[in-house]
Amino acid sequence: MKKQMALSVILMLSIGLTSCHKLSHPAASENTELTLEVIKELAKKGDALSWSDFEQYNSKEIGSGLYILRYDIDENYYLLIGGGSMQMLPLYIYLVSKADDSVSIDIRTENVEEFIDGLD
Repeated sequence: MKKQMALSVILMLSIGLTSCHKLSHPAASENTELTLEVIKELAKKGDALSWSDFEQYNSKEIGSGLYILRYDIDENYYLLIGGGSMQMLPLYIYLVSKADDSVSIDIRTENVEEFIDGLD
């Protein structure tokens, strides 16, 4: 009887944790790629950009202690979105050069097209 109860609790916790992950990051099931054209359009929202603007796009969770999502764009760029909570606005939304990851801009406040043109 105790074994059945313990197994039931473990099963319920597993289902609950799986559901929470899907709620906090639905992009995994959507299978849509983020492109530079989409980033240019989203950047127009400036400081109003939020996590939900990127939910439909494929990403990889890479944070430890913080929420950090990486979106591979193409062979030249990726996007990083990070923050302490997905219920608050992100702390940063960086478009990063794959050739040199120290070269990046925050798409909310800097010009995406100038950044791309400057690296070509």
